[in-house]
Amino acid sequence: MSNACAVPCPYCGKDVDLVQALEMVAGNEWTGLLGGLPISLVGALLRYLELFKPTKQELRWSRRLALTQELMPMIKAAQVKRKGIVYSAPIGMWEAEMMKLVVNRPESLVLPLKSNGYLLSMIAGRGEMAAAKLEQGTIEQQRNRSNVGGTLVPVADLARQAHKKARSKPPPGWKGPIAPNDTS
Repeated sequence: MSNACAVPCPYCGKDVDLVQALEMVAGNEWTGLLGGLPISLVGALLRYLELFKPTKQELRWSRRLALTQELMPMIKAAQVKRKGIVYSAPIGMWEAEMMKLVVNRPESLVLPLKSNGYLLSMIAGRGEMAAAKLEQGTIEQQRNRSNVGGTLVPVADLARQAHKKARSKPPPGWKGPIAPNDTS
């Protein structure tokens, strides 16, 4: 009985499983993708990828490679784009969100995961919260701008200043009430 996925090696003549050979190449390519990443992020990524592991088998290297290839451009750019909006996502945020997902996995999360969508939505949500906090700070700053650096003026002084304002001249040809000391 022959294995349909096996071919004889041209050098030694032993059967080589093509699927295994392709998985080995994918593993080598996956390892190459990780170059330049902090070791702590690599550890978090390894743990995160275990969420994709099927129940009765190991996670294939080709699957790890595909999932990691999707994330790497975003990790290296330190940003996530969701629904047309780009959120800042520094490497520390990636690591923290991956570990948060692994350690405090929500009960509603169905394993094995099918895509990186849940992680990306977590990071985008964190970016939205940071943007909302920044916007709220800006609104508060604008609201309190009149109080910052100003001097306090008593209300009585404000009333006198309003009374002393120069009156504007009436338009030419205006015939208003005649003043009591006007003798015309």
